[in-house]
Amino acid sequence: MDKDITDARKKAIEALDTAIGFWGIDPLEAKIYGTLFLNESPMTEEELAEELAATAESVEAKLKVLMRLGAVKELPVEGPDSPRRYRAESDFFSILQTVLKERREKEMGNALQEISDQRAFVEYRYEEEGDPELKFLAARLGKLEDFIHLIDKAMFGLRAFAGFRDLFKGKKTERAS
Repeated sequence: MDKDITDARKKAIEALDTAIGFWGIDPLEAKIYGTLFLNESPMTEEELAEELAATAESVEAKLKVLMRLGAVKELPVEGPDSPRRYRAESDFFSILQTVLKERREKEMGNALQEISDQRAFVEYRYEEEGDPELKFLAARLGKLEDFIHLIDKAMFGLRAFAGFRDLFKGKKTERAS
């Protein structure tokens, strides 16, 4: 492959790493996904490790995460001695929904539960003591709880964009397919 094209591919993978790092994706996971996505042929763990200058063990671990998120698929093995080969999922909306769901369950759910528990505790103490400072704190915690619920609903509002999937799934656009 032409050096300029190879450089363009590497720069695109680095940009992808930066862009999806925002969503909590590990840099090596992003680079593995980008490498697979921009490679026409499926790749083995060894090929990925070599291209990314990473250990086979770290690539294997990150591939497991990416498969759990639905971002990478393991292809059927062709023979008993054939290495496992992987391909990137190209349905970005599906991947994003899986990532958001996982992050929500892990992080937002815990945060929301903790804020809710603390609001209930402070309200209970206010009822017992009548301290205006506790009433203020309970009200603020309630506002925080409402805000986090709103963010949670907004994240899952992305499903409303499902109609735009055709733009990303094989429909011809002005760009080359």
